[in-house]
Amino acid sequence: MEDPNCPRTQPRGSPAINITCGPLLRYCGMRDTRPDAWRGTVLIVTRDQDSSYERTPYLSLEFGGQSGNTNELEATKLHEDHGYTFWRFTLDLTLTQAPQQVAYCVNGDTERSHAFHLPSLNDSMNVMFYSCNGFSLGVDATEFKSQLWSDVLEHHKEAPFHVMLGGGDQLYCDSISSTVPAVAQWANEKNPIKKNRMKVTPDVQDQLEKYYLGHYMAWYGVGFWKGAKAFTIQKHLPLAMARIPMINIFDDHDIIDGFGSYPDHTMRVPMFSAIGNTAFKYYMLFQNQTLPGESFNDPIWVSTPKPGPYITEKPRSMYARLGSQVAFYGLDCRTERTHSQIVAPDSYNAMFKRLEEEIQASKGEIQHVLVMLGVPFAYPRMVWLETLLSSRAMAPFKVLAKHGLMSGLTNDFDGRIELLDDLDDHWCAKHHKKERNHFVQRLLDFGKKNSVRITVLAGDVHLAGIGRFYSKSLLEPTKDPNFMLNVISSAIVNTPPPVKMADFLNKRNKVHHFSHTVDEDMVQVFTHDVDGSERNNQRLMPRRNWCSIHLRGHQATNTARLPGPANRGQELAAPSQTKTKDDLAYWDSPDSLSVVIHVEKDQMSTSNTTEPYEILVPKLSV
Repeated sequence: MEDPNCPRTQPRGSPAINITCGPLLRYCGMRDTRPDAWRGTVLIVTRDQDSSYERTPYLSLEFGGQSGNTNELEATKLHEDHGYTFWRFTLDLTLTQAPQQVAYCVNGDTERSHAFHLPSLNDSMNVMFYSCNGFSLGVDATEFKSQLWSDVLEHHKEAPFHVMLGGGDQLYCDSISSTVPAVAQWANEKNPIKKNRMKVTPDVQDQLEKYYLGHYMAWYGVGFWKGAKAFTIQKHLPLAMARIPMINIFDDHDIIDGFGSYPDHTMRVPMFSAIGNTAFKYYMLFQNQTLPGESFNDPIWVSTPKPGPYITEKPRSMYARLGSQVAFYGLDCRTERTHSQIVAPDSYNAMFKRLEEEIQASKGEIQHVLVMLGVPFAYPRMVWLETLLSSRAMAPFKVLAKHGLMSGLTNDFDGRIELLDDLDDHWCAKHHKKERNHFVQRLLDFGKKNSVRITVLAGDVHLAGIGRFYSKSLLEPTKDPNFMLNVISSAIVNTPPPVKMADFLNKRNKVHHFSHTVDEDMVQVFTHDVDGSERNNQRLMPRRNWCSIHLRGHQATNTARLPGPANRGQELAAPSQTKTKDDLAYWDSPDSLSVVIHVEKDQMSTSNTTEPYEILVPKLSV
């Protein structure tokens, strides 16, 4: 049943169709199928009962504001589902020596037109990155009058983004356990034998499909979300998705909280399996504009033959070129996830094989690789808490929780301590640490071998921060083959943790000796707060945020800068020669990446403004 607070869509265009979700722009790649290619797709979802299909929906494209330079594309019917039809338009455009603006509308509805931007053939893209794009079920949305998607669009007006990277949790599906009757009955069942044997009947499957379909259409379609305490309409979110082409990976909240990180016997329960596979179907439809069973022929896909253990589909990682000097790899960290594994060995091998092929084919043109993960791997450790919560000392509290005397302590799925699934999700959890260290070492070795700088993007933790690997000898970053950042931008919508929690995590931060030649820590980038006052916790920022990334190019000053508030200016005459890690400066050269975390100033202000914090990522020169 539709919520009365959710805005309604109406039939529009000629012939009139009711677009309940979309248009959604997706980026698929450039300079891959031919040297000047730009490829993408556009998705719309229409409600059949008040849409006319006397003509197949069509997309009108106009290039550079020239009314004579137009093109018209017919949609392909991708999928039919519960009275709705998914239509996909395939874009195969030509890059030129100049940037281009492409305006478009559906079925001639020029009053509801949008535009997106293409880079020039030899430029690198202006990139936007975000994560945690939704509220947790218990959050009071009325405590957040600011909407960071408005800030994104304001920056987009000044310097158009060519792509936006979704790092997981593009929507929050936690409400499935309370609003879907069959899942609520299963979650509330106290008898573990009955719980594990509950069957997924056709009616239960129907409930799951209608939940994910409706949840996506409300959030992606009109920006509507309803929690336990309030509802919100993030009106700028659908506009951004219609104007900035997206690439997305998924994380647990795109499915259900903690999916993949529970013990094997819990994950194999029929209800959990049905939830995972249904969520994957709609993740593929809405976020990737692809049916789960479609082929892997498109160059964006990187996969392996073996399906995941609980989501019975093959993993779908992604590679795409983000302009001339930057490449992107989105690693699927959820399809193959188990309690003891994040990514299968074959998927790691496929990743490095594809990256090496692409970098060699570029003949030195690619200098930066952005690797996107759901969860950061350079972050303050919480192993001591994990050990405590999984110990026998917690047994009496679990008994009390089972009898309703300590509500919220344990989860509804297997009675484990609620926080454990979050801790188990992290790369530094005790059963993932070996895999994590091996992965980090492969990334460092790959960068050295191929003379490229790797930067890792991640979200999940509702904080902003920058993890860092570097040589113990404190080489100048430009010449340090072990210099690698883990940029953490989270959350663009969800609530940040309390300041005291961020301060506690900051005290857990220390220099870790990754190997005999490499150390890791967090960068002191948040030296001042958004109001200009000095901060004690300079490594973690508990405010909502999003991230922008661009190659410095002609804007470079050829000076060195310390990380910090971009508006304060921290230029130095030359890279620091001191042997203190916090004094390491970064060279602002044409082939350096500018990574800016845009931090919300006031969550209760409708001005929707942010403060920028910047770190420069130099190319690798060895």
